[in-house]
Amino acid sequence: PLQVIIDRKRHRLAVVSGTVMLRNYAVGLGGVKTPLGDFHINDKVVNPNGTTKGPYWTRGMQLSDTLYAIHGTLDVDSIGANESEGCIRMLKEDVEELFDLVPMGTVVKIREGVLPESLWTPKERFKLKHAQGQTNPGKVYHWLD
Repeated sequence: PLQVIIDRKRHRLAVVSGTVMLRNYAVGLGGVKTPLGDFHINDKVVNPNGTTKGPYWTRGMQLSDTLYAIHGTLDVDSIGANESEGCIRMLKEDVEELFDLVPMGTVVKIREGVLPESLWTPKERFKLKHAQGQTNPGKVYHWLD
């Protein structure tokens, strides 16, 4: 099964299968506000809060019924920095690919100093055709951003 590993020290998010790293993205974090530990993706949504222009951009994945999420950001300068309130911020193309790669229930481990600095994403991105029910216009998300 796939896992997501987030490195708080290096501002990286990797998708791994066993010992094989499939992707390694740059992310924005919140320093110590981003909690260490083990979580799982318990909610996935296209266009959180019914918009593509909100603070979570076009995709969001909530972590273990907390106020923390992996989501997109309009603030591209926050990638590689500690500017969030604890959430994991990603570039639009990265979060959209991650959303399509990992299923609900995927384990997310947040650690310190465990991933390489080098980024790795293929030129051709993984993309699924979106199904009905991936938007949730009746729910308002209040992740920490």
